[in-house]
Order: sequence, then C-alpha cells, then structure tokens
Amino acid sequence: MAIISIPSSIGGVSIPGLTNVPGGPLGVLFGNPNQLAVHQYPRDLGSATKGHSIKFEINEITPAKYDVEGGVSIISNILGGGQIGDTIEKVSSTFKDILKTTAEDGISETFNLALSNRKKKIAATVALYMPETVNFQYNSDYGGPVSLTKTIFANTGAVGRGLSAIADSDVTKLALATQGLALNPQEQVLFNGIDFRTYQMAFTFTPYSREESLEVKNIIKLFRQYAAPRLQKGTGGMFFIPPGTFNLKFLFNGQVNRNITQVGESVITSIDVNYAPNGWAAHSDGAPVQTTLTMSFKEIQLVDRTQIEKGY
Repeated sequence: MAIISIPSSIGGVSIPGLTNVPGGPLGVLFGNPNQLAVHQYPRDLGSATKGHSIKFEINEITPAKYDVEGGVSIISNILGGGQIGDTIEKVSSTFKDILKTTAEDGISETFNLALSNRKKKIAATVALYMPETVNFQYNSDYGGPVSLTKTIFANTGAVGRGLSAIADSDVTKLALATQGLALNPQEQVLFNGIDFRTYQMAFTFTPYSREESLEVKNIIKLFRQYAAPRLQKGTGGMFFIPPGTFNLKFLFNGQVNRNITQVGESVITSIDVNYAPNGWAAHSDGAPVQTTLTMSFKEIQLVDRTQIEKGY
C-alpha cells in the first residue's frame, strides 16, 4: 500500500483547506473549535515524514471585573492619599476590611467589588515539529534529616533537654568511643511535598522562503508576547494581568501520542531567542537565516500519582 504525502504548502504558502481549516485532510491535527488562525512550522508538518508534532493552544487571561459605582474601589483608596503614610494606612485599612467582610459575608460582598473568577480564552494555536530534546523534571521535597532521639529528648521536659545536652557533649561522645560505641541519632528523612513539574524545549527554525520566514517571526513573537504580562488599564500602572498559559498536546499522525507524558496547563518561565546560532547570516531583506527558540515551562497544577496514572 503506497503512502501518499499531501503537501501542506507551496513555496512556503499554506494551501487553503489543508492545515488551517478544521475540515481539511489534516484538520484532526491542526483544527481547533474556535476557528482561530493556526501558525505552523515547518511547511510540511503533518506529512509522512513529519508525523510527530506538538500543538500549542495559547490562552489569554481575562482580568477580573470590578464595579466602583456606589462605593470606593481598592485603586482609588490606594491612589487617593497624597502622602506615603496616608497611602500605607489606607492600604492596611482596605485589606483589614477585606478580611473582615470576607469572613462575615463572603467574598462576593467584599468592599463593593463584584469580582469574577479568573477567565481565559484561546488566543492562538501553534503547531511545531517534535524537537530533538523534550526534557521533563520531577522534584520532590524531603526535609530533614530529623533526629528521633533528639526529638524525644526535647519533648520530655527539663530532664529530657538535659539528657539531650549530655548526649551532644564531646565528653559523652569520647566516653562512648572508648567503648566502641556511638549514640544513634535515629535520623529520618521526612516527605514535605512535591514541586510543580517543569520541562524544556528547543526549536531550530531555518525558513525555506520569505513567507515561511514571516511565519517563524510571528511564531516567536507569539511565544514572547504571551510569556509577558500586561498592565491593567486605568490603574496607574499598579497592576499586572498575568501572562498567558499554554495547553500542549504531543501528536503522532494527527492523534495524541500516549507514549509520551501528557502535559497540564503551563506557563513559560524563561524564553531564549538566538538569531545567530551559527554566526550571523541574513537574507537580502535582513531576516536571519536561522533562529533558535528555547523555552522552559512550568505546569500550574501539581501532578500527583492519580494524574500520572492518567498519563500525565
């Protein structure tokens, strides 16, 4: 049975109905329910030789709304004072009121603010080839070591504390050493928790045409853009809207690849763009011949054993 490779573009220009339209032959790979424009690299992604890919859904964070009619907002309280001391006093009073009102009436009535939960919407979709390195890091926090012997001594009153001091003294240690003995501290390592899982990816872009060079530029800009926060308008530059989040899928021939650890919603913790990985070289229009993009991600939810059993 012959394998037919359907080209996704000609001369670097995507063919309508193939990659950017959910109903096209490769729609299962690149389609999205919101009919968003799909950015992709390379041009033959999804073909017989480029069956492995990563699909990024980039989420825009929508800030909570607040209503200041009929009341005083946090922002006006903070900015209202002309002196630093007055401002600090108002901020302190504000948060005391928040804590008190929250405890008594619930957060929906707090300080005349009509707050809503954090919302997000898909802003863009990027499909990239599977990089040479996809590195996941799992870290657990173990405290200690904790000495069971010292803990028992410390919690048995003055006598126990006295015994603990004697046991720790050099005289006692020397005396035990003459008998060929040493005090067993009975140390144990205690589990404190787990860290948020992190992973890194690196991509190398070598555009085939001017159109693909523009696509690479747009892809890199998207990642840089949504790795950065925004300033909330109307707040005097005092508040950030958090950067975007990312949902990833590892795909093989248009289907989720269950042989690779699946990834939860993540944020970019660092991003590195190198426009001259092999020395500076540019096309006639000034576009770099090659660019590398290295990104570090962190999941925003902890992954426990139950999640791992589900494929995360």
